[in-house]
Amino acid sequence: MSKLFADLDEREVLALAISLEEEDSRIYLDFVERLKTDCPETSAIIQAMYEEELSHLTRLKELFQRRFGNHLPLVRRQDVKGFVKRKALWLELTLKPRSVLSTVMNMEAESRRFYQDATNKVSSADIRQLLQELADAEEDHQDLLVDKAREKKKTGALSAEQSG
Repeated sequence: MSKLFADLDEREVLALAISLEEEDSRIYLDFVERLKTDCPETSAIIQAMYEEELSHLTRLKELFQRRFGNHLPLVRRQDVKGFVKRKALWLELTLKPRSVLSTVMNMEAESRRFYQDATNKVSSADIRQLLQELADAEEDHQDLLVDKAREKKKTGALSAEQSG
């Protein structure tokens, strides 16, 4: 049984945000592990994104615990009707650096949109503030991803990985 995003309460919105950050960080770590041998430059970029996602997760969990206690309800993207689904690129046998970077860029954009929508949904000031900060951070991550990719392309290392 699924629930509409509009019908989630603040506790469920935060639980969904935690679930998304957990899932994203696991996807990023999987990319890091699978790319580190053959594509170390791309792996390093994704490692930085992974660390950012972990910091978001920590902030969300701390706020959730302060506001609602220790019990975190299980709210997953597939439990929310019409919620964005992620392409299962991490299941492919061979990962291409360009596809991974594109996927990560899309994931960051989807997360930003989620946080913006969630910000408009909640009434609690502290929750709204954190969600807005995370929306802004996701936008910054897109810029960070582009900057890191450009930086590594200048050295030629990333270009070599993408053509190989």
